[in-house]
Amino acid sequence: MQPILRIENTNTFNWHDPITKLPSDFYTVGKNTFSANSINTIAGLTILTGFLISVDHETIEPFRTSYKTSPAIHKWSKNISWLGGGEFHLIMASAFGGVGLVLNDDRALRTALQIVEAELATGITVQILKRISGRESPQSASHHHGLFRPFPNLKEYNQNETKYYSFPSGHVSTSVAVLTVIADNYSEVSWIKPVGYSVIGLIGIGLVARGWHWFSDYPLAVALGYMFGKVISGKNNLTQNDGDNSSWSIYPDNKNGMGFGFAYHF
Repeated sequence: MQPILRIENTNTFNWHDPITKLPSDFYTVGKNTFSANSINTIAGLTILTGFLISVDHETIEPFRTSYKTSPAIHKWSKNISWLGGGEFHLIMASAFGGVGLVLNDDRALRTALQIVEAELATGITVQILKRISGRESPQSASHHHGLFRPFPNLKEYNQNETKYYSFPSGHVSTSVAVLTVIADNYSEVSWIKPVGYSVIGLIGIGLVARGWHWFSDYPLAVALGYMFGKVISGKNNLTQNDGDNSSWSIYPDNKNGMGFGFAYHF
């Protein structure tokens, strides 16, 4: 059958976007990650991560000691790290969605859907990377800097997650993605980014104190979250030159039998 061409406006959104847009999100982030333009960024992240790994034990020790000896720090670390979890992000999405429905606010509704999309896209990617890297968390480390055991057995991983789930941080990655989505949708609100990144920094410290992560787990997490957030918010289309937000996509078309259609987004 002949392919069908349709033109779409990317400012529109649908309730199923968090699911149906995931393949496009993965493709766009993957394409840009492995492009020539990303070489310097990848090199910089690799150098920074390597340096942080070399000093991981020394940098986390004060926070781990405080967590173990101070009831106040112990409680604070648990509370602040909860803000980086999926439950809190879904609460935020529900809040934006509720406001959007009550006030008939399309921007709030779009933000709610994009938060869910960011949580799913970033979370899935991080889980895959965790199962590839297999890095020990501080609380289960058999070495000062946490050993990497690439591609651990899935059964062993599920039975001993703390031995393999450290790299990269899902809490930080999804938090950055969600923050980027909110900040891009409400770009006129100047305090969102400084407050948001400050909270994410505290979340990172809380996770280190609890022994869930090393500081070297964060550079890649931040980069992933930022890329997915930008792609999902659509405020900075990474597949295009500056000022050009148009793009092509392919979709299944079953109206006239099995086939595919092409869409031009602008």
